[in-house]
Amino acid sequence: MAVSIPHLREQLAATPIVSPYPHDLAVAIVCDTFRQASQRPPSQAEWAKLEQRVKNPLFREQVGMLAHVLVSSDLRKKTVLYLTPDRTPQARLQQFFEEVHPLTAEMVRSNAFRQEEFLRKWLAALGADIEGETEAESKRHLKDLDYRQAVTDLRKVEDARKKEADRRKELLQEAARKDAEARGWRE
Repeated sequence: MAVSIPHLREQLAATPIVSPYPHDLAVAIVCDTFRQASQRPPSQAEWAKLEQRVKNPLFREQVGMLAHVLVSSDLRKKTVLYLTPDRTPQARLQQFFEEVHPLTAEMVRSNAFRQEEFLRKWLAALGADIEGETEAESKRHLKDLDYRQAVTDLRKVEDARKKEADRRKELLQEAARKDAEARGWRE
């Protein structure tokens, strides 16, 4: 019952998205997936509350991408198998949309790492097993792919580089000042 990430990615590559799904259609696709699993999907009001709770400006395009991957691959069938009544659809969706921020639909479409991250975050929200991986390995892979962490790490490196450049500039200015003082003393 484990999910094969390479197989899903192969299927998605074979059916590229031509244009974004309209939001209402994307919501209907996600809701139908919950219905197939005999789960009550979120109502329109619950979708609106979910969008407000996650405070994610990319929410609608991420819903569209989720619908695309559900329709274009075996992910829908696997999702139905893993949906259980122990967690509400809203809780699963909220976890997923909080986790995938700030991935854009274009990033997921055009970047293999972001696509895998998107798929893995959906599978994590479902509590699904990934084929050929232990739970710890799956978590490690997800951590390694995490775009937010990569951006945070990049900012830290840039800040450290800027601080080092500022420090060097100060040292050069201090050396120039000392040189000027020494020149003035000798003259």
